[in-house]
Amino acid sequence: MNGTNSAGFTVWFTGMSGAGKSTLAAGLANRLRRLGKYVEVLDAGEAEQFLNVGHGQNKDERNLEARKLTWLCRLVSRGGGIVLQAAIDSPYKETRDEARRQIGRFAEVFVECPIETLIQRDKTGRYKKALSGELKNLVGISEPYEPPQHPEVIVDTSKTTVDEAVEHILGQLVAQRLIDPTVAAMKGRPKISARGKPTPQRKAPKPAKEQPVKLSKPVKLHKPVKLHKPVKLHKPVKLHKKAPPKHRAAARTARAEPRRAAAGGKRKR
Repeated sequence: MNGTNSAGFTVWFTGMSGAGKSTLAAGLANRLRRLGKYVEVLDAGEAEQFLNVGHGQNKDERNLEARKLTWLCRLVSRGGGIVLQAAIDSPYKETRDEARRQIGRFAEVFVECPIETLIQRDKTGRYKKALSGELKNLVGISEPYEPPQHPEVIVDTSKTTVDEAVEHILGQLVAQRLIDPTVAAMKGRPKISARGKPTPQRKAPKPAKEQPVKLSKPVKLHKPVKLHKPVKLHKPVKLHKKAPPKHRAAARTARAEPRRAAAGGKRKR
C-alpha cells in the first residue's frame, strides 16, 4: 500500500457466513480506537436496516450490494476515516477487486473457517438445510464462494483466538503502511478485549488524611513599659483687678466733694 500513514483506509472482511467477520471487525475497531483512530464499522444489522443490504439471492444482487458498500467506504476513507466492512460475504472476486481499485487504500482480510466448524457454530440450521438441499442460496454450499488469491491478511478463526487474530491484522496493517508503526506500538494502555467488553477502570487512590499542624509555643512579649508620673502643673496665677481709668476716678471725686460740703454745713447749725 502507498500513501501517507495519516489518511483513511478500508479493511474489507470476506468469508463465509459464520466465519467471524463481524466479531473480528468489532475487535479491530476497539483496538484502533484505543490508538486514537476514527473508525466506522459496517455490520450486517445496520447495513440491512439502512442500506437494504444482505438480501441478495443471486450473483447480480450480491454484486450490487457490494458496489453500494464500496461507494460508502470510498467516501469515508477519502475523508480520513477508517472503515471496516463486514456486512456481507462478498463472495465474488470481481466486485472485491473493483472495490480495491475504487477505494485505493484498501486491505482485504480473508476470514477462513472449515465447514465442520461453521456447522457447529450455526444456531439457525442454515448449513444443514443447505447440505440437505432445502436451502438453495447459501454462499459456500449451494452458491459459489471465490476465495481471495492475494489478500493482505488471512485469519483462520478455528485456530486463533479473537485477540490473537486482531493483533495479527493490526500488524499487517502496519506492514502495509496503513498505520504508523510508532502509533501501533503503544502498549502502555490497558488492553481492551476484541469482543468489546469494557475494561475495568482503576480506582483512584484514597487521599491521605491531613494531619493537624502543630503550632510552635506562643512567644512571650516583653513586659509593658511603665510611663513616668504625670507632671503637676502650677496653680493658676491670680491676676490683679484692673484699676479704673484716671478720668473716671476724678469724676467720682468731684461728685463726692459737694456732698461732703453739704453734709458738713448742716452739722454746724
